[in-house]
Amino acid sequence: MISRLTYCEEGFSVVIKDLNAGIGALQNLNNLGLNIGDTIKLLENSRQEGPLSVEFNSREIRIGRELAGKILIETESPVIVTLDQVKVGDIVEVTKMNSAGDIRYRLLDMGLVRGVKLKVIRFAPLGDPIEVKINEFMLSLRLEEARSIEVKILEFGLNGYRSKKRWWTKG
Repeated sequence: MISRLTYCEEGFSVVIKDLNAGIGALQNLNNLGLNIGDTIKLLENSRQEGPLSVEFNSREIRIGRELAGKILIETESPVIVTLDQVKVGDIVEVTKMNSAGDIRYRLLDMGLVRGVKLKVIRFAPLGDPIEVKINEFMLSLRLEEARSIEVKILEFGLNGYRSKKRWWTKG
């Protein structure tokens, strides 16, 4: 399975398969001493912010979160993350709902059930709410609600300035 480096769990060794970005990001990766095809071990991933630490050739390398999100890796099993961690443009499948009470029933009524596919369209300027496309309609979710939805990545969207959808643009 292919995944993003930012979605990977700590302690796993993975192979860099591709870079979902342009020439500048590839040069940044090369400047760190890494190339496509290298095997790295993820040492630290705080999941939300700050750089990641990886081990390559017995040395520790810090990779910024933006660049790490563009690095595609090969994993043995599908990576499960929460919806708030998914990048714009990614297509995901809902695997589990962890919310409870009235919020759970409201989300289920809107179609957020196991197996449904979502596409992350955009984040608000301050990151909350998130807009997703589900069953041909747009749905805005608060970060708190998005954290309670576990998803499996099916397809990666493009990274970079041209692919980012701003809250005030039509998409």
